[in-house]
Amino acid sequence: MGNRLRFAMIFCPAAGGGREGGARILAASGIGGGEAATTGLPAVGGSDTDALMQGLVMGLLACFGLVVAGAVAMILVHRRHLRAWRLSQPWAASGGRWNIARQAPLALPLPGRWLAVRSGNAPQVREMLGVEGRPVPWSEALSRAGERRLFVSAAVSGWIFVVGRGLPDPVQDVDALYLFLSKASRSLGEVQFFSMDRVLGHHAWARLRDGLVQRGYAWSGVTEWNEGRLTLEERLLDLRCHEYGDATPVGWTGGVTSEIDNAERVPLLARRWGMDLAGATEILLQAEGVRSDEGNEAA
Repeated sequence: MGNRLRFAMIFCPAAGGGREGGARILAASGIGGGEAATTGLPAVGGSDTDALMQGLVMGLLACFGLVVAGAVAMILVHRRHLRAWRLSQPWAASGGRWNIARQAPLALPLPGRWLAVRSGNAPQVREMLGVEGRPVPWSEALSRAGERRLFVSAAVSGWIFVVGRGLPDPVQDVDALYLFLSKASRSLGEVQFFSMDRVLGHHAWARLRDGLVQRGYAWSGVTEWNEGRLTLEERLLDLRCHEYGDATPVGWTGGVTSEIDNAERVPLLARRWGMDLAGATEILLQAEGVRSDEGNEAA
């Protein structure tokens, strides 16, 4: 009887519809009225099925709405805490401007373009870059940074800095810069490049590891290079990066364009990514006995 009962349950709705069709199937299967009554099976009509499906759909939509609402709430809370954290940092000054002044000016001006290598092996860096001759003191390297050659610093807190006009200029040839950084990174590991012109607002920064570009951006009136995802440090510093083909921004905000702001914040980004040139120079000059009591921070 069990098989006949399952047969009746499956085909009951299709046999003419309603209870009459079910009765015909039960009769054909040899199940009497008494037996059918003892099964306790409720009659389910089309309207009941529709109501059940509608309830299920509404429940799923409600769950999805709760998930979306929770995600939006988490994003808003995160943005609020992030903004509060940014305003509490010492490099954030009042009025939304960024304070990059040092407590004591450096004795020598800094170049606007440099390379930072995460390494403690200065001879290896010199060999890879093809720097010949004896190492020169960092004070001499800064005074000669306008020469078309490269000067390599001693290691400072796990970083080595390279200055000189021998570094490719992204304004003149961004492809040459890319090839130079890729080759250096394949040999040295992590390399970072920074460039800024506070007068024209031109700026560039890049970070590569093992020959792969993690982040690269260069702007010189137009976007020369924009590769990789915007880093957290760039977001925190409110750096504004343009896509390829974007129109040159016009207008002024507080008397300073966003491109000038970007150029001024390049040292801050370098500091966030690892170590900035000014901080390393201060340590190197102190080791040489050069006082940081006069001069400018950057040329």
